Amino acid sequence: MRLGVLDVGSNTVHLLVVDAHPGARPLPAHSHKAELRLAELLDEGGAIGPLGVDRLVATIAGAVQAAEDKGCEDVLAFATSAVREATNADLVLERVRVETGVDLAVLSGEEEARLTFLAARRWFGWSAGKLLVLDIGGGSLEIAFGIDEEPDTAVSLPLGAGRLTGAWLPDDPAGPDQVRALRRHVRASIARTVGE
Repeated sequence: MRLGVLDVGSNTVHLLVVDAHPGARPLPAHSHKAELRLAELLDEGGAIGPLGVDRLVATIAGAVQAAEDKGCEDVLAFATSAVREATNADLVLERVRVETGVDLAVLSGEEEARLTFLAARRWFGWSAGKLLVLDIGGGSLEIAFGIDEEPDTAVSLPLGAGRLTGAWLPDDPAGPDQVRALRRHVRASIARTVGE
């Protein structure tokens, strides 16, 4: 069976087409990434603005067309941080569904961390022992740790590269004081989570 997996992230929309068979590893057949930078298209109230929604719909429609051209029987589509945190997420998801036919599932931060851990576990295998998986996206940082197929701990923090750059490093190049302040912020955020 040929499947398309569509990942709508804070920076990119990634379509991966795979040949999947029960009990076997999926074989990649095609990959396409489109830079969207959705997190940068949020307004001051945290909503995805009209330009962002238009670009998202057009990008997803293009990905669906590419999946159809590659012979996909189905497309599994999900969104992460930017859509998850948008104050108008329900309206955005409805417009995507109506205009593209795609029911975009929104992963919780914990689910995103759990699935990333599962992928790493399957890639490295059981002989790798305990795994600590860090996934730095545009809007969030996922951390998962464990020895089994399911992680013992899976968390998501608002510490994505794009988010932090926009909020903490306004100058290009960033000044030493800005970098120091960002380091303190990141370390404190992670330390709070580790403590819990």
